[in-house]
Amino acid sequence: MRRPLSIIALLVFFFSPAFALRVHHAPKTHKVKTKKAKKSDKMFPAIRLVSVLLENQAGDEMGAYRYDNERDMEDAIERGELVPIDVSPWLAVSKKLPPNRRYARPETVSFISDLSIEFDRNFGHPLVVDSAVRPVTVQKKLLRWNRCAAPATGERASSHERGTTVDISRKMTKAEYRWLVTRLFYYRAIGKIYVIEERACFHIFVRKDVPSAETNTSVIDDTIQEETNGVQPSEP
Repeated sequence: MRRPLSIIALLVFFFSPAFALRVHHAPKTHKVKTKKAKKSDKMFPAIRLVSVLLENQAGDEMGAYRYDNERDMEDAIERGELVPIDVSPWLAVSKKLPPNRRYARPETVSFISDLSIEFDRNFGHPLVVDSAVRPVTVQKKLLRWNRCAAPATGERASSHERGTTVDISRKMTKAEYRWLVTRLFYYRAIGKIYVIEERACFHIFVRKDVPSAETNTSVIDDTIQEETNGVQPSEP
């Protein structure tokens, strides 16, 4: 009788609540989902620490130095270093841009005027300049509310301070966007411009020492095909 009793005692022990408390289950593990970095859908994304640096190196080579304040800009206008971006049927300027900052270097104004004339011929209205020359004092004020703005000083300071750069509004149709992107690809390929596509505009730095060659459709098509590996520019 002892043997059956001992077996019963063991069964009672194993299935008792006290024994159940001693059973340890391996803790459940949860896979942490990591967000994949979103691929930029911009055709001319800014390359960190490089894009603006290249602009400033080119500006130094051109002798396009910075304007610290509005007085410096006024002196540059008198010397002919800065020329006005005149509103015309083939080139528009944002009403938000103050009249005293509707200036840029002659080669920049010439380039953007020619580009806008061609744009107007195709679409019946001009490009819109959102920003142009911007002295160091204005850039510092901009940094107070726009954390994405370029620094006011240093190697990566905004090239707007040199008068070499204009911002062109991205408010346009899909067809207009494609047309403009193909032209910008071409001019970048021949070394005429540096371009960064920002959220609301195309930031365009114009070089002095590279002529704006006459373009033709086949050359432009070949250039964008090579630079984008056949990927067509999408709607902004």
